[in-house]
Amino acid sequence: MTARKLATLLVLLCVAAGAFAQSATTYPVKKGAVNDYAGALDPSRINELTDLLRHYERETSIEFVIVIVDNLEGMRIRDYATGLGDSWRIGKAGRNNGIVLLWAPHSRSYSFRVASGLSADLSDADANLITQQNLLPNFKRGAYYAGLKETVLATMEHLGNKPWEERLKARELARTQAVEQEMLDRKRRAEEAWRAEVQRREQEARQAEARAEARAEDTKFGAFFLLAVAVIVSGTILISRSQRRKRRFAEMAEGSTAIANDLATAEKNAPELRRLLDDFAKESPEQDISQLRQNFAGQPDRILKVKVDAQLVDFAKLESYDDMVRVRKNSENEALLLDDTKESINKIREAKAQSQALMEQLSRERFEITDVRDSSRTDEVNRYLLQSRQEYEQARQGSSMSVVDWLIINQMLNNSHSQMQRAVQCSQEAPYTPTFSSLDDDPSYSSSRGYSSSSSFFGSSSGSSSSSSSSFSSDSSSGGGGGFSSGSGSDGSY
Repeated sequence: MTARKLATLLVLLCVAAGAFAQSATTYPVKKGAVNDYAGALDPSRINELTDLLRHYERETSIEFVIVIVDNLEGMRIRDYATGLGDSWRIGKAGRNNGIVLLWAPHSRSYSFRVASGLSADLSDADANLITQQNLLPNFKRGAYYAGLKETVLATMEHLGNKPWEERLKARELARTQAVEQEMLDRKRRAEEAWRAEVQRREQEARQAEARAEARAEDTKFGAFFLLAVAVIVSGTILISRSQRRKRRFAEMAEGSTAIANDLATAEKNAPELRRLLDDFAKESPEQDISQLRQNFAGQPDRILKVKVDAQLVDFAKLESYDDMVRVRKNSENEALLLDDTKESINKIREAKAQSQALMEQLSRERFEITDVRDSSRTDEVNRYLLQSRQEYEQARQGSSMSVVDWLIINQMLNNSHSQMQRAVQCSQEAPYTPTFSSLDDDPSYSSSRGYSSSSSFFGSSSGSSSSSSSSFSSDSSSGGGGGFSSGSGSDGSY
């Protein structure tokens, strides 16, 4: 058996096992538009939601049910909601226009599933936005009824209250307009491409003519130009060499005095440099400044070596220029040792202050994030948190030692803080939502959206209600919807 056949067999076995598991699930008996099997809602609120959903169903033929259960039969809430919608055949036959809003209080999770007939009007992205803006904020603060009702109202507002036949006509019209627009766009692009090609050929002809004329001019003046360039380059080189020679002679003449001044400055700064190191050692006895002390202790030997090297330089000869530059650079380094040490100490002070502030801030962190918007990124969030905790622990242990380096401690704490910020940012990123292109042979994937704004969700106009009810009575009693496995929706926890 080839690897490809084996893989196909495994896929079929998994599908069969999933279908068997779903078919073996026993779903409760449907009560109505609102099905509270967990006793989470008062009867008055159930009646209010029921009236709202039934009125919307009479207007649009869209069947919207709310289900509250505590037992998911060991299934994922998305699978349970999908299976429930197909089992109850939510929606109308041939339309698959049902919606299931499932809430599991025991597991603090929810599922908002839309049948395939409404996927064109209510995509995964739309469903996720509705739940993020209406359901989740209310559920997190315990306002469960408000979360359910606001989600229902937001869904109705998004879908509008058009009758189903008008919704289909709007989809077909939008698709026809899109096809016609695409044909016009293709024709326009073809015309633009042809005009661009004609212009390109004309431009190429003009450019070829111009190049021929330019080559003739280049041939005529080429020799003169090359001669002029050669003269200019030669003159520039000679002038540059002469200026560089004069500049180096001037530097050689000043070199001996500059070196002596640098060494005198270094010897003059030595007492102040010693006091600086001693005062800082008292200020921060825990800080390791051994390298700074070594640099200061080795200065007399380095100064002596610079003096010896300077005596070997012949400042009257240009051949000694490189040696003079080297000796002068060394003398400048010794003269700047005091300023360099002050800069190093200031950096240590800043690092210590920042480290103490970060240490206090991070000491209050639990290095835990429970609210991850995209559950597939939980492992990535936990990895950032682990790295942040490890950096913090190393910095905390290092700062408690008798000898520390605040520069290193500060780097560790900054790394810990950065990893924590990455974890927070990663946890707040919304899940990736794929987009689907329209398919001409399936109206359920039409790219048109039937947006409509109406206040009739709460209306009690007897004329519209009665007419909608009479035209819809046969569908409402027949049922026969479903199609949730290929629909859209949003799922999550709070």
